[in-house]
Amino acid sequence: MDNIAARLPASLFQRIHRSTIVRRDMIDGLRHEGGGVWAVVLPSGTTLRIGRSFLDKVRAS
Repeated sequence: MDNIAARLPASLFQRIHRSTIVRRDMIDGLRHEGGGVWAVVLPSGTTLRIGRSFLDKVRAS
């Protein structure tokens, strides 16, 4: 199976969960939801959960 993440430019996209890739310019901020759970906040107010194994990379971006 073709891996779409490998074809996307890392400078424009960020994997935040094993099933979620987000355009970097669409990330308005991060929200701590308690219990070690973090989410990305989009301009619409929608939140998308960040997978624990991806948190350090997302926070560093």
